[in-house]
Amino acid sequence: MISAILALALLGGQDAAPRPPDTLPDIVVQPLSDDAIGRFIGGITVPGEHGRFVGQVARWDHRLCVSVVGGASDVNAYLTEQIAANFRSLDIPHAAPGCAPTVAVVISTDADAFARTFARRNRNHMFSTRGEALTRFLGPSRPVRWRHLTRTDQRALPQSRLRVATTRAIQQTIIVVDAERAAAAPLDSLAAYLAFIALVDLPAEPSTGGQRTILSLFDESAAARPRALTRWDRAFIEALYRVTPDMMFGLQQAEIENWMRHNLTTTPRVPVSTGGDTP
Repeated sequence: MISAILALALLGGQDAAPRPPDTLPDIVVQPLSDDAIGRFIGGITVPGEHGRFVGQVARWDHRLCVSVVGGASDVNAYLTEQIAANFRSLDIPHAAPGCAPTVAVVISTDADAFARTFARRNRNHMFSTRGEALTRFLGPSRPVRWRHLTRTDQRALPQSRLRVATTRAIQQTIIVVDAERAAAAPLDSLAAYLAFIALVDLPAEPSTGGQRTILSLFDESAAARPRALTRWDRAFIEALYRVTPDMMFGLQQAEIENWMRHNLTTTPRVPVSTGGDTP
């Protein structure tokens, strides 16, 4: 069974993901602030292996294709559809059925053992022999763990000091769900959590500054758990997928903050139904 799951292909498509056409006029890039929004962004964005001075945030630049395996067939199918529905509610397209997976979600009754086996067999490909990334993926035990494989693309040398000659993109993702530890979460809530993780190159231990977010799904009492992506989650993801891709990390964070403030002060869209959550 594990061999079959490990053989799951993680192949990146090349179709460009269309982004919303609207723009924020007269945007002014300021350093990341120390208020609630700034702390939220600072706690869930990472500059990649190049560091915060020359690194960049990563996001998908091609269509996503999710495959959920390891659980009961009806659970796999439901989670796959609900994750895709969360993508669509954010105007992020999901490829047609039968697509080559770029996001593999593996449900395991022994997630620690699966993670060790996966890491050993895919060390060079998914971890680029980076010990730090491998250590974060392997431990400690938790309901969900993930690894994003990113790439850095070269661009023409820009005519601006604010931009650089590279962009960073998520290429493939593995998400491992501990079946027992994650069992307490409703499936629609778990799908929203997995969708957020798939879309964002998160640190191993995200810090959300106490905000109401789907990332707190496994941190709060059952009564307080969000049932779906919250308004803060949506505002952040929409901002992330609008950010100028070839700026430096600190400037990208600041631009995300500007977009996020704009999103949070604008009347929210009614999202596609994925289980529903109130802001």
